[in-house]
Amino acid sequence: MYDTLLHRYSDMSFIMSLSAEEGLALYKKATEKDIEHQAWEQWLVAYARMTKETFISFSDYLKQLKQPTQPTDNRTDDEIINDAENILKSMKRSE
Repeated sequence: MYDTLLHRYSDMSFIMSLSAEEGLALYKKATEKDIEHQAWEQWLVAYARMTKETFISFSDYLKQLKQPTQPTDNRTDDEIINDAENILKSMKRSE
């Protein structure tokens, strides 16, 4: 990310002269650009292995990367309740 800022502004004196709010906004933008550049590099590697059927545009690829992922829990409701009851039992034993 510093590379991105230095590449654009050559030296950090301009950045240091900004207000905290402007500096943070610039930092955030540089971070976003860095992430986008890394995603581009990853997409290029994936692109080499894509076929007509598996092709995905870079913009779609980037959207997928930016989507938050939530861990999936494949346990049934009964299994979760059983685990919770076991935790409560073990807590009572340790008192």
